[in-house]
Amino acid sequence: MRGTVLVTGGAKRIGREICLRLSEEGFSIAIHYRTSEQEANQLVGDIESNGGKAKSLQCDLNDSDSVRGLIHKANESLGTVVGVVNNASFFSFDRIESLSEELWTEHMRVNVFAPLVLIAELSKSHQEASWVVNVLDFKVESPNADYLSYTGSRFAMYGLTSALAIDLAPRIRVNSVAPGHVLTSDVLDADSLKVVQAQSPLGFGPSANDVSGAVFFLANSPSITGQTIFVDSGERFRQMEKDPAFDKE
Repeated sequence: MRGTVLVTGGAKRIGREICLRLSEEGFSIAIHYRTSEQEANQLVGDIESNGGKAKSLQCDLNDSDSVRGLIHKANESLGTVVGVVNNASFFSFDRIESLSEELWTEHMRVNVFAPLVLIAELSKSHQEASWVVNVLDFKVESPNADYLSYTGSRFAMYGLTSALAIDLAPRIRVNSVAPGHVLTSDVLDADSLKVVQAQSPLGFGPSANDVSGAVFFLANSPSITGQTIFVDSGERFRQMEKDPAFDKE
């Protein structure tokens, strides 16, 4: 085994694909979840049935004290943590006219402060050649005013990726992956997703496997730090005034 990787929000969707890919590449996987216990445990079983090692770890990323214990729990259950994938996110709609302190604060707590706590705890381990991959959003290069607090949190981690890459070198590399529209959501059904993906410069959208491949590439690239890979089929070049969920043109 190549060490343990903690993947936040690892039980479902893109997080699940990241866990499976990193397990296939020889890492032990600490699968963080908040409420998806059944899916997390099922993923543990899937990984173990393929000869890998995995453990599910529950934590509410709103609770900073609980977040601080995640690295320690992963170390105890699977062995030394060498990598962290900050994949989990809080995603709720707002605009400037509906801005609230509560919604802004929750986005920042889950999407920015919790990842920073995990990076800080990783840095305390004094493990050489460790790495972090922050999963962001193509919106950092193609912003609009929809999902304003969410977008603000992504911009924060986009900038902090560079700052921490400088600060934590040479022991810890810090990079990011910024996906485009990969999967359906509560506001983007399958038909709408196909339309959005078809409008990208490449004419199709990225897959969850593409994102997990980019995460592994950064995990396995000892000379790369402070970089953001956009896995978006060029979607960031299609500047949009509205989020595609609301853009009917």
